[in-house]
Amino acid sequence: MKSEFQQTASSAGLIGLTALGGALIGFVLQLLVAYYFGASAQTDAYFMALSTSELLSKLLLGGSITAVFLPMFVRHLARGQRQLAWHLALNLFHLTAVVFIVLIVLLGIFAAPFVHFIAPGFDGATAALTIKLLRVLLPAFLFLFLVELASSMLQALKQFAIPALLRLIAPATSIIIIILFIKSFGIFALALGTVTGSILQLSFLLWGLRRQGFTYRFIFQPLDPAIKRLLLLVYPFIMSMLVTQGAGIVYRVLVSDLTPGSLAALKFAEKITQLLAIMFLTSVTVVIYPTLSEKAARRDFIGIRDTVASALRLITFVTVPVIVGVVLLRNPLISFLYQHGSFSAEDTAMTSLALLFLVLGLTVNGISSVLGHATLALQETRASVAVSVASQAIAIALFVLLVPPLAHAGLALASALVPLSIALLYYLYLTRFLPNLKSIFWHSTYVKTAALALALAAAVTVISPLSRQLTDVQQLSLFLQLLLPSLAGALVFFGGAYLWRIPEMRELTTIARRKLNSYKQKTVY
Repeated sequence: MKSEFQQTASSAGLIGLTALGGALIGFVLQLLVAYYFGASAQTDAYFMALSTSELLSKLLLGGSITAVFLPMFVRHLARGQRQLAWHLALNLFHLTAVVFIVLIVLLGIFAAPFVHFIAPGFDGATAALTIKLLRVLLPAFLFLFLVELASSMLQALKQFAIPALLRLIAPATSIIIIILFIKSFGIFALALGTVTGSILQLSFLLWGLRRQGFTYRFIFQPLDPAIKRLLLLVYPFIMSMLVTQGAGIVYRVLVSDLTPGSLAALKFAEKITQLLAIMFLTSVTVVIYPTLSEKAARRDFIGIRDTVASALRLITFVTVPVIVGVVLLRNPLISFLYQHGSFSAEDTAMTSLALLFLVLGLTVNGISSVLGHATLALQETRASVAVSVASQAIAIALFVLLVPPLAHAGLALASALVPLSIALLYYLYLTRFLPNLKSIFWHSTYVKTAALALALAAAVTVISPLSRQLTDVQQLSLFLQLLLPSLAGALVFFGGAYLWRIPEMRELTTIARRKLNSYKQKTVY
């Protein structure tokens, strides 16, 4: 029988594999954006409009409702009440759709003053372009929330493949739209691709839910006791809406006053760190959340602690070598990926500097996410709100302090430091529920991982200058500067981990062998 770690890592591997495919397609999309527009005022306008739409969809109602909804949905499933689970989901689906449609209409009407408020540093042309792009993107505001809700339902049913495949659909759709319409619509093709992709994602998820027995019927019952219960848990999030938007607004206000292209450089760097998070963090946290919710429903606090401990060790073991590698190889990485067409050497320098600071927060992002999911699984929503409010205050303070001396790099550094404070706050709160919580950090894996990371850094440092001397062909040289040090570092780290008998490496090797044997058996038959 598989251990919980093996089940988690196996499902995480499936999600990570599809995330890798999505990452590759997403990089192609980013290459197209960089090629056609570079890090310019135009891309600043697009990223301002896109990130504002995403910020609103996540912070107004989306993330908070989904986080509260999932444990309720899982509880119905655990009790064999699948029809009640579908009823709750459909009712919530319709109620929130109405709310979001109202918000979309209001945002469309007041888009101009809203953009002038969040991006006061933009000149007239950049602000006008941002307003137009935001209005085009507004429908995605609704569809992305519904995508998140439907994804959480499938994940609760332990169906991870279909939500994972969404990472392929969205960027692939945008690429097709850009190729077809870039000459006709210019940068508006990017916005059109985002909206179209969100519609296709939702359609695919609804198809997946139907395969699980989901049958659509119109349910609109705002007075349903389950909805009242959900609102009771969600209202702290709603009441803190303005506060939780604070850091995002300050971020946009500050970046709009920096050198043109600063926001675009940050977003290009963020894309890389987000893809790394998808590949190495999201796959783990998505898989363990239903497990944490089930254990929370049974009040199995020791089980929750053990699941958290296992997840943190896996996250640390996987992300630390990634951080070291990206920090040391960030310049050839950015040059190889983006420096084509309109993307200049100056754009590369700005993006590389942003990436240096952003990637430092990868591990603590994973730790804070796991601890946050444990808190939500316990339905301690007020604690989550308190942590969110505190983290926003910390973020604002860091933005204000770091931007004057470091410009856009200050925003990147602050973004990497905030998850550390979130993790600490969640940890302190969870000590009230989980016995001997400090034991989650008492494991030889952490010491061995740190030692192997130093060996990896040494290997990369030695191989990097040698790889630069192999050829004068720029793109081939950049490729070798990435490939050879990466292979050497990976060999040192993971080979050392295997020889040192680090448990996480042994478990991952066992899973890889099982999947390989399964593939061979399928091939034979």
